Amino acid sequence: MADLNFVALTGFSTREPTLRQKSSGQIKAEFSFEVDRPFMRANGKPVSDLFLVDAWQELGEWVMENVRAGTRLLIIGTLNKESYTSHGTREHMTIVKAKHIRATDGYPIEDEAAVESLKRDSWDKELLFATVSLIEESLHEDGDEAVAESTMEMTADA
Repeated sequence: MADLNFVALTGFSTREPTLRQKSSGQIKAEFSFEVDRPFMRANGKPVSDLFLVDAWQELGEWVMENVRAGTRLLIIGTLNKESYTSHGTREHMTIVKAKHIRATDGYPIEDEAAVESLKRDSWDKELLFATVSLIEESLHEDGDEAVAESTMEMTADA
């Protein structure tokens, strides 16, 4: 089996997307994306993670037409580490390279027991299967049968 770089995130965009055109002619939309963690700080404030998301070509065009600040999304993609120089020092950031994005309504998991399970340091197989099923259901809702079928084929081969 080949190495796997896969991430599935739900959350909301925190700013309007920006369209950039590379010298190669390719376009990408980029936007920031916040994911709430399923727990609070000791002071009661929520904990979240902020990501930069890149969406290329047709997916980038979809982002420009459909994503606004505050839009709730499901993003499936890969994590990429990039570095750049800022004020003479080397900075590093993790970027989500989107492969699939869809708008969502509400939170994907509303069951309190399931949310409590997500807070654990490790997940049992039942929770992992439930999470993967949630992603698969979301893809079916999107009407993307080809993606769902290829997902099922991959899991059957594993």
